[in-house]
Amino acid sequence: MKGFVEVKKAALFALSIAIMMSMLASCGYDAAIRRIKQSGSLNVGYISCAASEDPPFVMDNNAGLTAEPAERAAKALDVGLKFTRMTSDEAYAKLLDGSVDCLWNVMPPKKDTASSVRTIETGIYYRQLIMTAANSDISRLADVSGKTMAVVSGSDAETELHNAPVMESSLHGIRKYAGIREVMAALTAGEADCAAVDEPQALYWISKSESEFKFIDTPIAENQLVIATRAEDSELCGTIAEQYVKMAQNGEIKALCAKYTGGNELNALMQNNPDTVL
Repeated sequence: MKGFVEVKKAALFALSIAIMMSMLASCGYDAAIRRIKQSGSLNVGYISCAASEDPPFVMDNNAGLTAEPAERAAKALDVGLKFTRMTSDEAYAKLLDGSVDCLWNVMPPKKDTASSVRTIETGIYYRQLIMTAANSDISRLADVSGKTMAVVSGSDAETELHNAPVMESSLHGIRKYAGIREVMAALTAGEADCAAVDEPQALYWISKSESEFKFIDTPIAENQLVIATRAEDSELCGTIAEQYVKMAQNGEIKALCAKYTGGNELNALMQNNPDTVL
């Protein structure tokens, strides 16, 4: 089983190569950095299945798994930081049309978009899980047949649920909610039998309310999250990669993951990954 966070030596090596290639490719500031410096802020696009102030990815006061590393990149550029929240299915279109400067902790691009972007591997393996109330009789994926499932509208979990048509067709129905708090309330109230949830939120909620919820440890899907820039923004990609590698190598990313997803559970998951170098 992969844990929520697993950064391997190969990933760090790839990041180092990305930095060197980006620096070699750039000659003076590229257009993206000139634009960012002119605007005075790095505009970071993110997908969140929580309210905008909720952990683990973005919180108030620029704290979280997206906010704190992104803030480091903004400081390296000597600019401020701005966040733009978006849905999973629109993220890359908004990156390519210039609505944001980069995407942070997002799913990898699809094949038709891959050639138009540069990506930085974060080492964060991101799963979509089925979550239920602790006293539920649902204990495996097959048990969701005929059940009502909750999901946050626009989340990666919703996208992956739609990509699993056999599961979706077996459900009694899907209830969509605005945020993770509403999903958890629906489970507690019995409005939904189960929920498709992005793993960081599952770990966070279980760490805060361990006796109330559980999740099925067979994921709907699993991907490694990436940071993405447009293909032509080589220097911006290099600057972000350089700052992220520094945070990974000195243990800051590991500390942030433990802080925002429940240290004991996360550490137990990471122990199954001997190549983890965070």
